[in-house]
Amino acid sequence: MGLNASDISDLLKKSLSETLSLYYPFAGRPASKGVIECTDEGVEFFVARMDYKLAEVLDEIEPRKIDLFYPKGVLWNESYEGSLLVTQVTFFSCGALAISMCFLHKISDAGTVAIFLSDWASLARNSGLNLPPPYFISKSLVPPNDAPVVKEVTRIETLDDCVTRRFVFDASKLAELKAMVTKFGVPNPSRVEVVGAFIYKCLMAANFKAKGESSRPYLFIQPVNLRSRTTPPVPANSVGNFAWFSTVMVKNEREKELHNLVSAIKNGMAQFNDRFGKNQTSNECYAMICDMMKHMMNKGLSDECNVYKGSSLCRFPYDDIDFGWGKPIWAGLSSSVISNTFALKDAPERGIEAWITLQEEEMAFFASEVATLA
Repeated sequence: MGLNASDISDLLKKSLSETLSLYYPFAGRPASKGVIECTDEGVEFFVARMDYKLAEVLDEIEPRKIDLFYPKGVLWNESYEGSLLVTQVTFFSCGALAISMCFLHKISDAGTVAIFLSDWASLARNSGLNLPPPYFISKSLVPPNDAPVVKEVTRIETLDDCVTRRFVFDASKLAELKAMVTKFGVPNPSRVEVVGAFIYKCLMAANFKAKGESSRPYLFIQPVNLRSRTTPPVPANSVGNFAWFSTVMVKNEREKELHNLVSAIKNGMAQFNDRFGKNQTSNECYAMICDMMKHMMNKGLSDECNVYKGSSLCRFPYDDIDFGWGKPIWAGLSSSVISNTFALKDAPERGIEAWITLQEEEMAFFASEVATLA
């Protein structure tokens, strides 16, 4: 790279400051009722050094090991010393480095994080570059409303028996899963659809083995990026939380078959696109979101069903972020403290990584199901 650790830290700090001038709310502080005050107080930036090589981490990637790249006490907290964004650069003995970042989810979704990182990297490569400003989702899209939809969460409680594991599905496994469902007449299944359905199937089997419950239905919730799905579409560089949920309900054994799960995912997305793709007023859209939120909260907080939430980060350009010394060898996630959740991300050569978080007993059964069915 031609730069020492001090030079790199200074470059990242300077370019981060330039980026925050565009994303000025991120340098603010949270106020009451979900309001962000644009106080220009900045963000937290940490520098760490580790006495081992990056290859020692990447040889066997474990979520808890990746957590070491984040400042202690930052993950899954509401904020850190009031900062809405916290980042850390970690230098290894071999000269490699890792950059980690935590955002307050109230102000950003996965799309926002990707946009921010891309702009930060651009300014690190070319200081003073004239970038187009981000498009902040305004009240024209989400009208002000004093009535809270859900109770505000101030902190997420850590579950002691909660564990995150990483599973990798390579291109050959994805092709095999696709072949399994297409022979039942499912048209053009995507790699995310087949992996999602496979995970659903394994989760349901693991839940039954761990808890012996068979009568309650399963509700699977997946966030969907709205940026390209509205009519008219919002700008690709829209910043904020602009995602909503597609759901799949599984009620009987027949619906647990892999091809039926893929069909259910496809149908859920088609219904989602039909509802949100129509040209509606902002008030109509807001009312629909409120109704859907209340419905999901009622389902999720009741004992009617087993609820799982899965997110797909596939096709977001995290693996292409270049701060000036080339694309990353690997881009990943932290562990989670929220049980019954999973996240998918791109793996090399069109594969997919799945980061699954379950209670320990259920995780053991899940891993066994994956090994049996894989």
